[in-house]
Amino acid sequence: MPILETAPVDVALVLAVDCSSSVDAGDYRLQMDGIAKAVRHPRILEAIKAGPLQRMALCLVQWSNRHNQTIAVPWAGLSDQADIEAFAVATEKAERHWTPGGTGLGAAMAFCTKLLLDLSFPAVRRVIDISGDGADNENGNLPEARQIATANAITINGLPLIYGQQRIADYYLKNVICGPEAFVIPTQNLQTFPEAMQRKLLRELRSLGV
Repeated sequence: MPILETAPVDVALVLAVDCSSSVDAGDYRLQMDGIAKAVRHPRILEAIKAGPLQRMALCLVQWSNRHNQTIAVPWAGLSDQADIEAFAVATEKAERHWTPGGTGLGAAMAFCTKLLLDLSFPAVRRVIDISGDGADNENGNLPEARQIATANAITINGLPLIYGQQRIADYYLKNVICGPEAFVIPTQNLQTFPEAMQRKLLRELRSLGV
């Protein structure tokens, strides 16, 4: 893994991935491989190089119920192809961390917000990417989580897996995303997940007119 130093970055980005009971082993693997594929796309490095500092920080979090959030791949600085490849490989090798139960979306948002509040390096922008296939059903306090993120200029974007159900995308629009230029990019299923993740990363890097 690339060593994360104290140098500033254009964006510190948490990829928060749903590994709850609704996600089976095959779906989990598709998500990890999809993230690795998206990060490896040549346009991602081009977007990083287009930033003023030409450097971003990336971290992968897995979440399931309200009691389970795990840093699966720790913060890494990405500024060249070797950095990207190391992060992609670590993502592909990441073991699944989860406990049976519901979908602790609010707790995941709060956990990732704290990660960004506790950064040991400066970041021009701080962003959470949260992907999942359902609503919080573990009594998570989504309004409070969004309020804390918004108060600290942290953006939360959404990548809901909708499987033909527009209500999930609507739920993310109404209850999840917040902050400067927040957006939702729905994906129909895990087969289209890598392309949606790539589009989202490029948009968050504010490069190439995406």
